[in-house]
Amino acid sequence: MGVKLSTSISKKKKRITNSLQTPKKTYNTNSTDHPSINSAPTTPNYNEKHGASSINSITDSMSMSGRTFHHVANSAYWFPNDDEEMDRLIGQHFALKTLFGGNISNIILKDIDMEKGDTIVLDLGCGPGTWLMDVATEYPSSQFIGVDMCDIFPNNIRPPNVSFQIGNALERLPFSDNTFDFINIRLFIIALKGEEWPVVIQEAYRILKPGGYLQIVECGMLERGNDFVKYAGKIFKEVIESRGQEPYIAFKLQSLLENQQFKVHHYENKDVFLGKPDALSKEFLWDACNIFKSAQPVLQEPLGCNADNYPQFLNRLYKELQKQPDAMWSFSICIGRK
Repeated sequence: MGVKLSTSISKKKKRITNSLQTPKKTYNTNSTDHPSINSAPTTPNYNEKHGASSINSITDSMSMSGRTFHHVANSAYWFPNDDEEMDRLIGQHFALKTLFGGNISNIILKDIDMEKGDTIVLDLGCGPGTWLMDVATEYPSSQFIGVDMCDIFPNNIRPPNVSFQIGNALERLPFSDNTFDFINIRLFIIALKGEEWPVVIQEAYRILKPGGYLQIVECGMLERGNDFVKYAGKIFKEVIESRGQEPYIAFKLQSLLENQQFKVHHYENKDVFLGKPDALSKEFLWDACNIFKSAQPVLQEPLGCNADNYPQFLNRLYKELQKQPDAMWSFSICIGRK
């Protein structure tokens, strides 16, 4: 699920141009050998200290620890929807695009003609529409629709073949049966509770045309690495479980789709080693650290931190993720056909 696309055009262009070329941040990384935070970096990059919370009933948003979150009833999503999070998602988008060799699997492109002029594509849980607008530019002859629970869609930067609608797959989407040739879902791991996954997949099946494809990309947990990395990953997993969500959904996609009548054409898991020196690994390293930054309001207490020392935790995490044994983060893609 996504967040607000509202930074300046120049910032967005710069973010896209620099993506996968250089790491985004420089971190100070003073640390000790124990998973607790014991020493402050001399010039921390994560130095914001926040604590207050408030709710804006007009915009359905709320502020926690200096970050803005959506406040939508019945939503399990717990990450921010502010400009800083948008910047993270843009970088994550291009990292995933590179990891999987494009926005759309070649398995789908072999069967669906994106140039014929009447192909209709849905990005479910589109957020700011980063994937949607990128792929719409690649295939200007097709029509692309983005759906999200929140009206956080771009207003000024939009290809002519893109439109957005508010909708919730848990309640029924505003589309007739057999509407779409292709549906994309990405990183719902922190958006859905465990029992909600079959509901969303069933709804995707309903609105797909016979022969249409569903593409899902999900991530695994941060479980490999040294003791500090394992500690951070363990806390993150426990928080997900405490919210009724499924931390290992990435490894259950095939059975999930098959149980909802899809024929699975492809399932693949890719491992990313965060300490490697290549540009793609550095992009995912940046993303992993900023995921923990975005989730500070939820993770701070379980990690044994407070607003004063959470920046120290983040800076140390950046360093520890690059140490031996290799810290690894996995991503899975599953392709199902109706």
